[in-house]
Amino acid sequence: GGTGGDTERCRALSLPLAPEAIVALPVEELRAALGRAGSSGAQLALARDIRRRGRNKAAAQRCRRRRLEALEGLRAELGRLGRERERLLRARGLAQRALGTLRGELERVTRQVMGALGDG
Repeated sequence: GGTGGDTERCRALSLPLAPEAIVALPVEELRAALGRAGSSGAQLALARDIRRRGRNKAAAQRCRRRRLEALEGLRAELGRLGRERERLLRARGLAQRALGTLRGELERVTRQVMGALGDG
């Protein structure tokens, strides 16, 4: 979960900063604050652990958000492609009917020409 356990560990090792600050501060400012407070090795290790887990949690949230946005985009694209497919199928049907009409006309004209040539 959250930073509830981290808050308790911060108090237990008397870290000079809250877990939220450890995660949010730029690394140089964090080092300076811990250095000014004369933090021990255990305190520094705890601060590094809190920072690493906090930043990983934020990265995981961003990753989940991007994945959901990507899925939303794919769903929209799927809908658009479905509509395009329907439009193309209708256009193909119209083209096939027109081709059938043209073939019938060609056969009729061919019979007329062949009949006229046969008479001559």
